[in-house]
Amino acid sequence: MVCAHDRRDPVTPPRHGERAITVRSVILAVALLLLANLWVKYAALITVSAQVAMSVPPIPALMALVLLLGISAGLRRIAPNLALSRRELLFIYVFLTLSVALTSGGALREFLPEMTALQYFATPENGWQEYVQHQPSWLVPKDEAVVRGFYEATESGVPWGAWIGPLAAWSAFFVMLLGAGLCAAILFYDEWAEGERLQFQVTELPLSMTAPPHADRRIPQLWRDSVMWTGFALAALHNLLNILHAFNPGVPALGLEYPLGQLFTERPWEALSGIVLHYRPEVLGFGYLMPQEVVVSSLVFYALVEAEALGAAAAGYDIPFFPHEGSQSLGAFVALALLVIWGARRRLAKAFRSAFRGGGDALQCWAARGIIVAALGIWLWWWLAGMSTLTIVWFFALIGMIALAYARIRAQTGLPLQWGYPVSMVQRSMMWVAGSGLFKRLGGVRSLTMLYTGWFLSRGYIANLSAYEFEGLHIAHETGVTRREMIVTLLAAVVLGMAVSYWVQLDTAYDYGMSFLEGGSHQGGMRVAAARFGFGQLDDAATSGIAPDRKETVAAVWGIVATLILSAVRHRFLRFPLHPMGFIIGTVRGYRAWGGLLGAAIVKSLAVRLGGVSLYRRLVPGAVGVVLGHFIVGGGVWSIIALFGGEAYRAYQIWFG
Repeated sequence: MVCAHDRRDPVTPPRHGERAITVRSVILAVALLLLANLWVKYAALITVSAQVAMSVPPIPALMALVLLLGISAGLRRIAPNLALSRRELLFIYVFLTLSVALTSGGALREFLPEMTALQYFATPENGWQEYVQHQPSWLVPKDEAVVRGFYEATESGVPWGAWIGPLAAWSAFFVMLLGAGLCAAILFYDEWAEGERLQFQVTELPLSMTAPPHADRRIPQLWRDSVMWTGFALAALHNLLNILHAFNPGVPALGLEYPLGQLFTERPWEALSGIVLHYRPEVLGFGYLMPQEVVVSSLVFYALVEAEALGAAAAGYDIPFFPHEGSQSLGAFVALALLVIWGARRRLAKAFRSAFRGGGDALQCWAARGIIVAALGIWLWWWLAGMSTLTIVWFFALIGMIALAYARIRAQTGLPLQWGYPVSMVQRSMMWVAGSGLFKRLGGVRSLTMLYTGWFLSRGYIANLSAYEFEGLHIAHETGVTRREMIVTLLAAVVLGMAVSYWVQLDTAYDYGMSFLEGGSHQGGMRVAAARFGFGQLDDAATSGIAPDRKETVAAVWGIVATLILSAVRHRFLRFPLHPMGFIIGTVRGYRAWGGLLGAAIVKSLAVRLGGVSLYRRLVPGAVGVVLGHFIVGGGVWSIIALFGGEAYRAYQIWFG
């Protein structure tokens, strides 16, 4: 029996034993995945109106949840039994976050050009044909017509016979890699959620959106909260003014950014010419939910990075890429990963002992065994492909530590930037530390070729996919979904997400030509350019050689040392104002996040000063509303309108990252 009050609400509390995975939730999830990929196809590949799969969380997952909430609210009035339960809604949402993120520009769209770019762009002048022979035929299509059709389009459609084998081989690797990430999530989650009480702020969106009105939460009635709608309206107005300005420049609007650096034109102040104030409502909203000391520390350390550049210029030094914030951030990520492992060492030791001796939590045991099996499988896969063992260990140790550290940052701060990690830094750092000669001696040109065939693993955001696995476990924990159901959900998202993405992206490439997609003009868009850059690095490593770079190495070591020192000081003096997370965020993505974080810091400070903790808490729904308003209006509604409006409607493009 459903009372009248329940029928007016989007969701009702789950009944005991109610399952998340049902026939109808699975059908809806798969159908929405297909629609989401078509949306990504036209919005991100063809019209380039919005990168809807590159937000945190992906816009299609959020819009699907909004749509299903609306439908369920209507069904509760006329046919309550047909309305989706909260657990079903969240199953669909979690499934879509991971599967849609897989199809984005930081994942499989980053990967596909790596299979063909080396062969397609090989010329007698660049000599790349020499490296093509080192890519095994079971990993990449070798037929010249197949490769040419991928970039130039063809009327005969996708030659699936040439692609099935390589895609199957790569899919086996992806399952092992993301499976290892899921095992890591299982092993670390309890320590983070129960031992350290991390908040996993990104999950606040779906949990608040689906929470029953009497739930014991800080936002018990999101959709009825006037403060939430105020924040929503402000973000919606920001996007609306930008849209109107795109059609009529006379309409005042903030736009997406303001280049503050244009104010600094004389030496040494020109060292600050790259400063840009990015208007990021999602960073403002999530920044309000972040611990204030992390927000302030991020601003302080970003300012220090810019001050370092200014100080060097004032002293007369002209050092390329100084202060090497990419290397600093890589070192910081390595240090954070080591600290995370050290903090969970007792739980990890117990899990791995139980995995071989028996006893203990069965799921933890299986996760420990899974990590070992996945690690051996990844080594064997790349060894068969031609990479030397030391190269494999070094490369994937860095990939794994970056993924673990990024997941920790998301869990502890909720930073909504999927590129919030040291992008393209793994292969570079390996060369800067040891030089390309070492890796060439270990495995020859073949090993180097495979190392740079994996450029997308460093350039793309595998780390982001791992964070969604952690957040899926948290959503299960908060809503009573069994952990086994959530594991099945995440594994299904990986497998089905890959299958649908392969189909949609290859079909689009052979219809339009990858050289002309994603804004490319004969030479391909950003993803193709990234693949070409990576193989250019391969040519440098294999021919002239890449020498060790002491400056970059020192910067990476400094990143490790600074993070460890800050962590030790914070542990010893709890009131120490600077947080190690701030150092990491400030160096890795401070240049994009500082505007939103500054706004969040100001609003939080004013709220606490004027109304204390009670006012701060009262404004939390407003912060969530700002995020929802930006994602739903700017990323969702406007991007759909732009698909059908023609070129005039694409003057306002939103890129998340």
